[in-house]
Amino acid sequence: MSKYFRPWNIDQTLLLPPNVQDFVPKGHVSRFMVDLVRESLDLREIMGSYVSGLGQPPFDPRMMVALLLHSYASGLYSSRRIAKACRERNDFVMIVALDAPDFRTISDFRKRHLKALGALFVQVLKLCETAGLVKLGHVALDGTKIKANASKHKAMSYERMKKREAELKAEVARMLAAAEAADASEDETFGNSDELPDWTVDKQKRLAKIQQAMAASVCHPSRRGRSNDQNASEIADGIARLGFSRLV
Repeated sequence: MSKYFRPWNIDQTLLLPPNVQDFVPKGHVSRFMVDLVRESLDLREIMGSYVSGLGQPPFDPRMMVALLLHSYASGLYSSRRIAKACRERNDFVMIVALDAPDFRTISDFRKRHLKALGALFVQVLKLCETAGLVKLGHVALDGTKIKANASKHKAMSYERMKKREAELKAEVARMLAAAEAADASEDETFGNSDELPDWTVDKQKRLAKIQQAMAASVCHPSRRGRSNDQNASEIADGIARLGFSRLV
């Protein structure tokens, strides 16, 4: 049997808009990421690790690489937050072509192809620097052109390139480590769920839950003697940590 993957319909024409890439303007960094993955990167190591089998086909590895590359370059490391962005942010919706993977699929893909992804990400940053880019998302690049006519200049250029390559590898290692740490922390907090509790989407239940939490917080012995402003400030901070900017 030949290999097959879940379709990545990045070029599929829709009614409104006519193409998923129209979700973001031309020149947007997410479009650049997609084009880079589709046209310039060698993904044979990742593609070759899949074999034919029964069941649901996996997501197209090209899409997954583009998604992770764009996410990490944008400073988004948590697989849950990436999955959420795939449903809510136009640049991410465009990359996944309206077929969003869940957070566990994203996390598992990173873990499965960690070594290959590290090498690919370094390659991408080097390509961008060579092309003269000074920034890729949130990642600062060195787009300085180095003249290498004389042998002395060539030696200096070589030393600088080796040093810069080590710096890029360290930056990629930092991003991958940040992704691992974010997922580990959220797995401990949320378990296998990527959804907020049911009470958060029901206004009456939400109000009751928040009022109960506020009453318990204010009455706690550790808060006795504190001003109302101090209590209110700490309660607001706690609510914000739940991920809400507004609850009612």
